[in-house]
Amino acid sequence: MPADPESRTPRAAPSDDRIFREGRASDGAAIGEILTEAALLNQAAEESPIETATSIGSTVVHVCECAGKVIGVVQWRNLGEEAEVLDVAVATKHRRQGNARFLLGKFLELIRRRGIRDVFLEVRESNAPAIALYRNLGFSARGRRPNYYQHPQEDALLLHLKISD
Repeated sequence: MPADPESRTPRAAPSDDRIFREGRASDGAAIGEILTEAALLNQAAEESPIETATSIGSTVVHVCECAGKVIGVVQWRNLGEEAEVLDVAVATKHRRQGNARFLLGKFLELIRRRGIRDVFLEVRESNAPAIALYRNLGFSARGRRPNYYQHPQEDALLLHLKISD
């Protein structure tokens, strides 16, 4: 998140036409742009095909769409009764409008219906807004991964959420 205090000013409320859906191959460029803005993209989105299968071991992408445009993404790995969140990002101009909360809330509903009982993720320990959001959703710290992130080098907090019925 930018350190500029103006960037912390809430923007206009999001539209009520947000949609949570599985990512499509045609979303690749938009997803790549969002992940690049968030400094999360390790390789071009076009090089990483979007998987739609939710078989164990698959990496699945879900998006938040508003007015026909992809504005947020969650990438996760299905591990059977567990899920690992790989990336969560919202397009810069759509941040601080509840879109990440919407995206994660719908994601948690989806995995609960699929019988997944535990969710894990890593987050930069300096990413206070993300940590606050995850804690608000019920995640708790389970450990630390020293020097997990590069550019800049930083520890990651390992967070966990137990999904109840």
